[in-house]
Amino acid sequence: MAIIDKAVEKIKDRIDQACDNGRVPESERLLSVIAGGFIVAYSVRSVVKSPLTALSGLTLGGALLVRGVTGKCAIKGAISAQEEELTHTVVEHRYFVK
Repeated sequence: MAIIDKAVEKIKDRIDQACDNGRVPESERLLSVIAGGFIVAYSVRSVVKSPLTALSGLTLGGALLVRGVTGKCAIKGAISAQEEELTHTVVEHRYFVK
């Protein structure tokens, strides 16, 4: 069990490091919780009819709920980190004179 605990801790640490830049504003948190709740509720009702679709819905809804409750988003953090790297723009003009 100690190996599993260490693996879980490493995963949590990496997710927390990725989430440092991904702060979610209050309005997005509220919308994420509402949308995640609806998706989870719909997916729970459709577990018997189509389990694969329900599983994907539960995963998406759960991710939205976690995003809304914690206020951290690893995807948003990764995107903002890439945007910070692209701070300069190269503009090139070519003029042809005969």
